[in-house]
Amino acid sequence: MFQRIDGQQVFTVSFGSGSDVVVGVSGGFGTWEIWQPPFELLSETYRTIAYDHYGTGQTRVPSHLVTFENQVQLLGRILNQHTTPDSCVLAGDSSMTTVAIEAAHRWPEAVSGLVLVSGGLDFSPTEAVTQFVQGLRHAFDPTVKAFVELAVPEDSDGHLRRWLQDIIARTGGDRAAALVESFYAVDIRDRLGELKMPAVVIHGELDAIPTSPLAAAAAEEMAHSIPNSELIILPDTGHVPTLTRPNAVAEAITQLLA
Repeated sequence: MFQRIDGQQVFTVSFGSGSDVVVGVSGGFGTWEIWQPPFELLSETYRTIAYDHYGTGQTRVPSHLVTFENQVQLLGRILNQHTTPDSCVLAGDSSMTTVAIEAAHRWPEAVSGLVLVSGGLDFSPTEAVTQFVQGLRHAFDPTVKAFVELAVPEDSDGHLRRWLQDIIARTGGDRAAALVESFYAVDIRDRLGELKMPAVVIHGELDAIPTSPLAAAAAEEMAHSIPNSELIILPDTGHVPTLTRPNAVAEAITQLLA
């Protein structure tokens, strides 16, 4: 359904019921569907909430609103509307793990636990990143196809790659490029050590996306820096375990809620 938040029409979905709530923030230019597979499992016991953040899917806002600060404020409004103190697990994906971390830092009373999936810590505009942004703007279809193949290496049948490509297609090239650019100056390293809630850092062994490859040790740095955290490395898994390993992601969230 659409909700009017701060004057904008924001597309949100909610499944399940109960006092325990899980809020999912999809990565970068992904829509709420990035969280659909694990939330289908979790909604048998918990209430799950996801949304198209500014610039993605059906949440169509003026381009000047697509900033890191506005994404954090939007998540704060979502938390305020749908959760009660000490009952929400906040789950972030890819670059939007930074938004989840910042929201948990600002409103710790609303977040009882953090799940950080395929997160990165450095989004500076390297040559690879700027070329990717140019590709999104000027050669959208082949750029997304190459990204999806890199992001989901474990999908032997190809149906999950097609699904992910369709998800990104609804955001479109200009909006996807603007979303990537909005993270260029983001650095939340100083927030990690101040988080008090328990956290689970989930990363795919085969993740090769430039801003979050396992070899760059972003996952290890997150898990080491957050005082009460656990690192889970999923074998034979790429950048989108919410689609390819939903059972493992749902199990990690369930354990955190427990």
